[in-house]
Order: sequence, then structure tokens, then C-alpha cells
Amino acid sequence: MRVSKKVINLDSGVGRPLVCCWDECDRLGLTIYQHVSCEHDVRWNCEEQDRLRIQRCGQTAHLNYVFCSERHRAYFVNAKGRNALESLARTGRAHGNLPVGMRQRYG
Repeated sequence: MRVSKKVINLDSGVGRPLVCCWDECDRLGLTIYQHVSCEHDVRWNCEEQDRLRIQRCGQTAHLNYVFCSERHRAYFVNAKGRNALESLARTGRAHGNLPVGMRQRYG
């Protein structure tokens, strides 16, 4: 049974699969491990901001990132915004830390 699919970039004309957005990972990104980043004030309506941004500059107000696993997605999300500031205060670095509930070893 298939749970997820590769994310394909159709803008290139050829339709190549996208690679994981975490650091130097070269595995393919999957549809179930996506993160959408709002590039506007979160108090504003997303659909309205997308419409306005497309009119003004030809792109939406949101960025889509794909990852190969939930772990790589969690690393990425934890390295942004308030999470990054908390990681900096706690460990001295913002990049490469997992969120609190995921800090255990596998197996």
C-alpha cells in the first residue's frame, strides 16, 4: 500500500522530483512530509494575501518545503522563528536541534 508520493516540480518543464530541503540530504521529498511557511503576518487572511501577492509580484505569500522524513521536517521547523531563538538560548545554536518531544534515540 502506498502512503505517499514523490513531489514533482512541473515548473521546470521536465517534471523532476524535488530533493529533501534539510541541510545536505539528497533523498527525494515526499508529499506527507511537507511544511508550508507563511511569508505574511499570521493575523492576515492567507487566501487574500496569496491573491494580493500574485497581483503585485507574481508569486504566492507561502513557501512549500518537502522532506524525506518527519525527522528532517522537525529539524527544519525547529530551526525557524521562536523555536530557533529558544534553541539558541538553550544550546548556543539554532540549527540541528530536534523539538523537545523528539529528542530520543531510535532503537
